[in-house]
Amino acid sequence: MRERAITSTKEARRQSGFTLVELAVVLGVLGLLAVTMTSGFDGVNQARERNAAKANAQQAYEAVRSFALRNKRLPCPDSSSNGDTGREPMGSCTGNIGWLPYESLGLDIPARGQRLRFGVYRSGSVSLAAPLSGGNDTPDLEGASGFMAALAQAAGAIATTDTPYFVNGHSGPAATCSAGGNTSLVNPAFVIVAPVTNLNGGSGALAGFEAPNLSFAGASRCFAAPDTGAGSGYDDVVVVESLTSLLGWAMSTNR
Repeated sequence: MRERAITSTKEARRQSGFTLVELAVVLGVLGLLAVTMTSGFDGVNQARERNAAKANAQQAYEAVRSFALRNKRLPCPDSSSNGDTGREPMGSCTGNIGWLPYESLGLDIPARGQRLRFGVYRSGSVSLAAPLSGGNDTPDLEGASGFMAALAQAAGAIATTDTPYFVNGHSGPAATCSAGGNTSLVNPAFVIVAPVTNLNGGSGALAGFEAPNLSFAGASRCFAAPDTGAGSGYDDVVVVESLTSLLGWAMSTNR
């Protein structure tokens, strides 16, 4: 009778709550679930922000093409420090790197940290933002001939580092400017770079951009290849228009 009472007491204790070991296991599982849920939430947010950056870059791309169709040239980058003016510089276009000239393109200027970098082909005497007039035989009243001549000249030129460029041919995604081996320099007609999140923890006007786009100003003309995949240290969105593609488009729209 006494043995049966002791057994009943032990069973009652087991049913009354968790042991320390069981409690530790439960807490460990809950902690793991919390980490997994947080990581998944961060991943969803990052994907949403990157998709928004892609949409902004695509909208800018279409606006630049529309500008080229109207003006028979590409817009000149906004050369202000933070892109606050949203306009092409007054007078002649002397630079090829800057901010997207939102106001000149008919777009609203976003808040700092969401603004896009913009680069346009300008090397030597060839400038797609300020092309020379067409041939002397037929007056180039609209500037279409001069624009297409500049595009053709740029497309046939040797790639250079004095105008916006990226390095193509790296094995696997690599946001780098190093060239050699089977890699090659590529000069696009224009480039748009959109920031996503500030992964490098920097500050200032270019804080949201990762290398090499972080240095895509001043003396540096290099930006990451457009097919560079997002990773732990890079998530920018890069959209380019090739010289040959823009030339073919310009010829088809000006027939």
